[in-house]
Amino acid sequence: MKTTYFGNSWIGMFAKTNDNITMLPIDSMEKFENAIRDGLKTEPLKVSIADSNLLGIYVAINSNGVIVPNVVKDHEILEIKKTGLNVYRSNETNNAHGNNMAVNDHGGIINPEVGIAERKAIGETLGIEMVPMRIGNYSTLGSACIASNSGFLVHYKTTDDEMTGVEDALKVSGNRGTINTGTGFVAYGALVNKNGYLVGEDTTAFEMGRLEEALGMIK
Repeated sequence: MKTTYFGNSWIGMFAKTNDNITMLPIDSMEKFENAIRDGLKTEPLKVSIADSNLLGIYVAINSNGVIVPNVVKDHEILEIKKTGLNVYRSNETNNAHGNNMAVNDHGGIINPEVGIAERKAIGETLGIEMVPMRIGNYSTLGSACIASNSGFLVHYKTTDDEMTGVEDALKVSGNRGTINTGTGFVAYGALVNKNGYLVGEDTTAFEMGRLEEALGMIK
């Protein structure tokens, strides 16, 4: 399913999902909420991070927990905790966690510039091992990879060795690809979980096919 956030096709910058809930901005319109319910089969959780609507940039999430930045406000954490998920307010200075990691319930990859202590705390909150690496020579690999429990899509510049590293870390197979008509930073333009996916309006049918194949929807 294709959708936008107030006409913006970079939906992955504004929302973050696991298999059960999708975090989205407080000002999201009903059309966006309905797309999330239909495409991802999740319940929307309207929340802000440091009064910002850029949840996809700031947050990492799987079925065990949520990683939020040090600038998050206490009342925002309380709202997220109502989901029953573990919540960790990271002290990492590289605090755009959506940009700096890609995770599922099996494992995760993380910006190698994130400190070892923070990497360990993040992994404990999410219940997975976090593996430091780069994708296509980008350290902000969370923007270049989007993962579910059934597969992943990565930047088209990802090397063969990096593909192997991502597969080993996330314990699922995947594809290289693009979103929104040729952009390799795939996490900015899509939301995925085991139930389905949403992409920005500018995403082509070919790109959607690559994503479906990556997520194991095409055998």
